Amino acid sequence: MSTEANPDQKNTGPRLGPDAREHIGSHLQAIFAEIEGQPIPDEQIDLLLALRRAERGLGRKET
Repeated sequence: MSTEANPDQKNTGPRLGPDAREHIGSHLQAIFAEIEGQPIPDEQIDLLLALRRAERGLGRKET
C-alpha cells in the first residue's frame, strides 16, 4: 500500500537490501540496453499519434 494516500500511515513492509537493489538495477539496465537502439514499432507510433490528436481535440473544446 502506498504511503502517499495516507501520510500518517508508515510503510512497514519489507525493504530490499542494497545487494538486492543493485542486482535488480543491473538486470534492468541490461534489459533496457538491449532494446534501446531498436525502432519504435509502427503500432505504437500510431497509438501515440492518436493520443496526440485526442489531446489536441480536447484542448480545442475547452477554449
